[in-house]
Amino acid sequence: MSRPSPFQPIPRPLIFVRALVRTARLARLRLKLGDKLKHGENFHFGRNCTFLPPEYIRFGTDISIGANFHLETNLEIGDGVLISSSVSIIGNDHKFDGISENVYWGGRLPPSTVIIEGDNLIGFGSIIIGNVRIGHGCIVGAGSIVTRDLPAGWVCHGSPAIPVRKRSLGKL
Repeated sequence: MSRPSPFQPIPRPLIFVRALVRTARLARLRLKLGDKLKHGENFHFGRNCTFLPPEYIRFGTDISIGANFHLETNLEIGDGVLISSSVSIIGNDHKFDGISENVYWGGRLPPSTVIIEGDNLIGFGSIIIGNVRIGHGCIVGAGSIVTRDLPAGWVCHGSPAIPVRKRSLGKL
């Protein structure tokens, strides 16, 4: 069976299969994370996603996450967010500032939290690191590395990601 064009309606049997797969993925995630996971309606994620929050994940409504997503920090996402495939959100890592102590034995830093406020698009292959807030309506370009807060209503990209132009919106 050939793959349907994105411009044609999905055949009815495939709609049912897709819904079944999405339901099974979400049920498995709920079993794994228990009370750490809170989500609104219309929350979907692709295959091979890894969710390893130290404390919690909170998703709003209308959230779609692509395949091969990787999470290792606390995460809060508002409504209407698209996260492309191969995006990683990682937190604080190991202590490495003290030269008197081996990095291996230095210990871990406290868990970090990433906040994605809502109406955002996070582009393919982006990496978000540490305690970061991505403002409402902010677009993060593909392959960007986010290491600091990004402002609301801006298109940002690069390594590190910086605002490059204001997003043209009727309202924010």
